[in-house]
This record gives sequence, C-alpha cells and structure tokens, in this order.
Amino acid sequence: MKENRLLKVLLLVISLVLGGLIIAYYWQVELHTDMLKVPMYVMIFALGYILTQIARRYLFIGKKWWDWFYYIALTSMIIPIFFSTPERQVMFNYLTDYGTFFFVIPSILDARELLSKND
Repeated sequence: MKENRLLKVLLLVISLVLGGLIIAYYWQVELHTDMLKVPMYVMIFALGYILTQIARRYLFIGKKWWDWFYYIALTSMIIPIFFSTPERQVMFNYLTDYGTFFFVIPSILDARELLSKND
C-alpha cells in the first residue's frame, strides 16, 4: 500500500513539474515565430506528460472527471502552430497562456484527493 501511494505521489510530482515547464515556456513566448516553431524540448515535455497521464490511468483504478482536462492544454499548444498569424498573435498568446494551465489542474485535483484520503 505504501509503494502504491509513493508511486502516486511520484507520478503527481512528475506531471506537475512537466506541466509547469510547459507553462513557463508559453508564458515567456512573445514572438509569433516562437509560437509557430515550438522547440523540441517542449514537445518532449509534452510527450513525457502524456506518458505520465497514461501511466496514471493504467496503474490506478478509477478515472476521475478531471483526467481529461489535459487534452484542452494539448489543444491550446497545437492550435497556434496551424492557425496563428501575426495579426492574430495576441489572441493566440492568450490561448496558450491560459490554456496550458489545464496541464496542472488534473494533478492539483489528484493531489487534493490524495491528501483528503490521508486524513
């Protein structure tokens, strides 16, 4: 039981860190070209986040309603690559800035649930 809990905490921390790194990248993006050409390390962070979510989904029984929120964040990362123009840069900056917060929402809610089970 302790190992299971430790694994849950480890996966939560990994997903929070990867989500935070992705959010940090998009909050510092100001240029249109930076939004179109996302660096490979950010894509690797996103892949790591997806794999962490898949691992959490298969290792632990019980899917929550908030487990699907990270799809909103992935969509907010991808849409500017295909549809952004210099004239609409501000709109897509807002989309990526606030849309990527959905990376950490599932982890925060899972952490809250894990802490409430501890009581």
